[in-house]
Amino acid sequence: MSFWTDALRALQQVALLQHKVEQALNTAEEARRHSIETRERVIRLETLIDIAMKRQPVAPPAPPALPESPSAGS
Repeated sequence: MSFWTDALRALQQVALLQHKVEQALNTAEEARRHSIETRERVIRLETLIDIAMKRQPVAPPAPPALPESPSAGS
């Protein structure tokens, strides 16, 4: 092989390597964003659970009174 063929092949490999590095960086950035979103969701859930656990239990409302039935002899 000639020098120029070897040089061209090396440049192609460098370009391919650069493309793969850029893809890896994009994947890492997506993973970072997903991690941040997941962490924020977990924090919101923990906060909701904490608030729910600290609330005083409220007594259930009294059932509505049933209407009195009319007397049979009146």
